[in-house]
Amino acid sequence: MAKSSLTRDTELLALYTGMSYQHAFQIAGATRRRDPLMPRPTPAQELLERWVLRTIAWPSHDPVYPWGIVWARPEREQLTLRIDGEATAAEFTRVLPPRIDGDGQLLGIPGARISPPGKHDITVSLLGTRASVRITGVAARVWRDVLAAERQAREDESVVSCQQRSPWRWTDEEYVHGQHMGPLSIMRSRRASDTAWLASGVLRRVSLWRTLGVPLSTTSWTNPMKPGEQWIIDHIHHARPQADRHDAFIQLLTAPGWGLPVEASDTWCSCTLGDAGCQVTFTSPAGLPGELQMRFSRRTDPCTWQDVSPEEHQAREDSTVRVKPWMLKAVSTAARVHSIR
Repeated sequence: MAKSSLTRDTELLALYTGMSYQHAFQIAGATRRRDPLMPRPTPAQELLERWVLRTIAWPSHDPVYPWGIVWARPEREQLTLRIDGEATAAEFTRVLPPRIDGDGQLLGIPGARISPPGKHDITVSLLGTRASVRITGVAARVWRDVLAAERQAREDESVVSCQQRSPWRWTDEEYVHGQHMGPLSIMRSRRASDTAWLASGVLRRVSLWRTLGVPLSTTSWTNPMKPGEQWIIDHIHHARPQADRHDAFIQLLTAPGWGLPVEASDTWCSCTLGDAGCQVTFTSPAGLPGELQMRFSRRTDPCTWQDVSPEEHQAREDSTVRVKPWMLKAVSTAARVHSIR
């Protein structure tokens, strides 16, 4: 029996974002048919999301989910991220707020400010814009505890909080670090803003990384390039039978209307040789600045689980996402969506 368009869109939205079927169904059912379920954000929102991914790119702990994110809810002027627990909450409160260290270096997201904890969330906003990233997944008590611990750590290390010094305006250090143009903070080289579409798109489709097998570690970093910047993502995963090839991931990531506006421009594949990893480079066929290099690092040796408790092993197993054959067929025939910025 053929799936209805609502059911199909619901399952695809859940696949890309990691949301539950019920949550995705509510969104898909309430969205007008001509509006994309994976909307492209405004420029300010896009830039804030780029900064979020850049600051959490290499977690200091070992979260169960890639970057510690269980699911994402993308909207045009907001992104909601559900995280996987207290350790990730502590990581986010450590790396996201802008602060000035003892050497005068600015760390964190320039121009970002964090709201007081709500019932289950905090909100990161960008001064002078409507852009915001809502982070949920732990109780208000946990947010209060990790924020207090971070404030104490900053005081002990003589680190100055930009938010405490200037809650409503940019500090001088934030201005020096960024070039203020209208309502946006842009790196002097413009690389951050020029390639924000790529990083934002990755963050909004965070669940795709869980289709590759059991996630062990997902780290990322950037390199300068002309134009824009190169994003490298190394996804180390426990290979599973019939699930360790990256073909489906590439098809989903480049699918019209659902994936990123990129194509695989260079591939080094060793799947048939049984080697430990493959590498695929994605670029924009329309000439947008930036490049994404995916490294699919496979681990088949059971020794990779020696430092993982049985409970965490099961949690990582449970986090995997299955791609059904009809999904690949559906995205291959989807109409391309041109979002207006």
